[in-house]
Amino acid sequence: MSSTITYPSVRRDSTVLDTYTDKSSSTITINDAYRWLEDPDSKETIEFVSQQNVISEDYLNRIPYRTKFFEHLKELFNIPKFSCPSKQPNGKYYYFMNTGLQNQDIFYELDSLKKSTDESQILLDPNTFSKDGTVSIQSLNFSYDGKTLCYSVSDAGSDWSTIYFMDVASRKKLDDVIIRTRSSSLRWTTDNRGIFYATYAGALDNITSDNDSSTSTNNREKNVETGIEVTRTGAQEIYFHRIGTPRSSDICIARCVDDLNEHSFSVETSDDGQYLIANIHKGTLWESKIWILPLLNLSDSIVEQPNWLKLIDNMDFVYDFVTSQGDLLYFRTNAQAQNFRLISINLKTKEIKEIISEDKDNILEDVTRVYEKYFVVRYLSHVKSILYLYDMESGKQLRKFDLPIGTISVWGDQHESEIFIRLESFLSPTTIYMRNLADSLDAPLTLFKQIEFQGIDLTELITEQVFVDSNGLDSSNPVKVPMFLVHRKNLEKNGENPTRIYVYGGFSISMKPFFSIGALLWIYHFHGIFAVANVRGGGEYGEVWHKDGYKSKKLNTFYDLNACTEWLISEKYTQRNKVSIGGGSNGGLTVAACANMRPDLFANVIIEAGVLDLYRYHKFTIGYYWCGEYGNPDISEEFEWVKSISPLHNIPKDPKTYPAILILTGDHDDRVVPAHSLKYAAQLQYQLGETMNRLGRPLLVRIDVRAGHGAGKPTIKRIEEVADIYSFISYSLGAQWHD
Repeated sequence: MSSTITYPSVRRDSTVLDTYTDKSSSTITINDAYRWLEDPDSKETIEFVSQQNVISEDYLNRIPYRTKFFEHLKELFNIPKFSCPSKQPNGKYYYFMNTGLQNQDIFYELDSLKKSTDESQILLDPNTFSKDGTVSIQSLNFSYDGKTLCYSVSDAGSDWSTIYFMDVASRKKLDDVIIRTRSSSLRWTTDNRGIFYATYAGALDNITSDNDSSTSTNNREKNVETGIEVTRTGAQEIYFHRIGTPRSSDICIARCVDDLNEHSFSVETSDDGQYLIANIHKGTLWESKIWILPLLNLSDSIVEQPNWLKLIDNMDFVYDFVTSQGDLLYFRTNAQAQNFRLISINLKTKEIKEIISEDKDNILEDVTRVYEKYFVVRYLSHVKSILYLYDMESGKQLRKFDLPIGTISVWGDQHESEIFIRLESFLSPTTIYMRNLADSLDAPLTLFKQIEFQGIDLTELITEQVFVDSNGLDSSNPVKVPMFLVHRKNLEKNGENPTRIYVYGGFSISMKPFFSIGALLWIYHFHGIFAVANVRGGGEYGEVWHKDGYKSKKLNTFYDLNACTEWLISEKYTQRNKVSIGGGSNGGLTVAACANMRPDLFANVIIEAGVLDLYRYHKFTIGYYWCGEYGNPDISEEFEWVKSISPLHNIPKDPKTYPAILILTGDHDDRVVPAHSLKYAAQLQYQLGETMNRLGRPLLVRIDVRAGHGAGKPTIKRIEEVADIYSFISYSLGAQWHD
């Protein structure tokens, strides 16, 4: 089909001028021509969104196999999906499960492991929360006695949520409702009388609905958030809510102002309820302070703005709370251990004792206390999970769990002898194992649930891992970048294979193996290669790997992706006009920046909810938290970091070639606001529209309605989105459909 597209004439405002200062103290003036697109509710923005959706839908509709791909994806998506089960103090087991095509996962209760999961009972079904399936459960937590469940609910993918409470035995909601919370860990006090939750200053401003605990049960679901918010949030606040009291009586125990400006608290109670442990971060950086608040087992002791014990009051290292035993608090830390170790700190004497020493080859990723005196310990070894059992007192390794290669998650509790282990990989959907440690520490794991995937013969596919040399900013010190490749076993290295590279590369987040039905269908129908590049900026090799790809070294992230692409070409897996790169959020920044740096290297680019305006990202919602990752453009030295990489501001002028672009965003995204995508799309079409029509490559933006940053998106919306992504990739790469 013809790729000539008539892009709309979009108003450019030449009067909006911003000034920045670079490291030489020179003033730089920038015309932000599409500032008006930052207002999602304006008539002009709504019209722009409508016009763009018409263009993208018209293009996608004319792809001959779009419907076939969607229908096959929907068919294969219709398999059960399970979370890792947990056992609660009431002796029952709980997990999320989706039968296949339900818009939201349902939270189930199982009386006994002697029963089949087919006999489980529904505890919470978010599919009943809304007609369109866009209201989801964001987080939940049981009280210490297992009698009460608190859960937060999000509307249209928003990060804002409303907290509800349920009596587990009767399934009845309590009268307590807490609206306008955000990123809440929902930690209970051990007397089961209340929870700690997070919100932001001014969250209740201009809220007209009743937010007291006397809210009518029948009107409760009206309290979930429905607006589109883009303005910067206020300071984070942590509150304690006592069950049965109005929100106006909630006690503020922490407010991130003054020295704590732009910080955030996450809180947990010690295992015996004696202490509240606060992990305090600057923005999204992982280094933290540790403050302690004595609770004395009584929620009555909680007072407004209490005096915290500042156990660790600097931010030099990462400290993740694991468990407690009397006055001993256990932390996973990278203090004096690049790959992390486990230590205990005595609250009375401040003595630090090493429990599990650093492994020089693998990252200590997670520690879970189980069955009173043991630790289940997960390591990351070249982006693959390894699991061990350790003795808590001696730190001695007792066994290695024999598991296939993949990504592992664990549930365990210090009061329970049962552990559950969930595993998935590129070629294996969910498998859940269990072991009762009271029976044996050494016995093999028992299979609890295995999801069978049919429709594609997975034995015909293979996963390989390669390590690519990347010079980055320092050619004298190249690194090995891991990359997973998934493809047919009979793949020919002839340079003709359509290839999709998925990437993230930021915030110390590791891209570990995951099961993607969309990727498998891409391989099946188009004989493609699906690759995941573990570039710097992620957490695949700890904070060293992260810090080699952030702030002034952010360019390393992009150089790594370019190096991985060039390796695939040089090794005859593919060629330049057969390569698609894609990523979401920070990954959207990564691929958009690479498109600007090396437009000759890629045929198309998929940008999902990308951070694309690095000059103004910190002015929206919680964007200011990311200044530790990207730099603050209002500071001259840090402006230098973003000046050369901000995708919106570095689109090349008159390039000889440029990849086809598909941008995806949600109109309710209040994390990476849609303005990033809308302004970038408008600038691309204005600057490169004619060039791209000559090249036969489209510049599209697909804006999902009543959708946020991704979490809680209804299943049918996810299927439609994945089908559109792979249809666009395949068509613009000229890939051939195979039935």
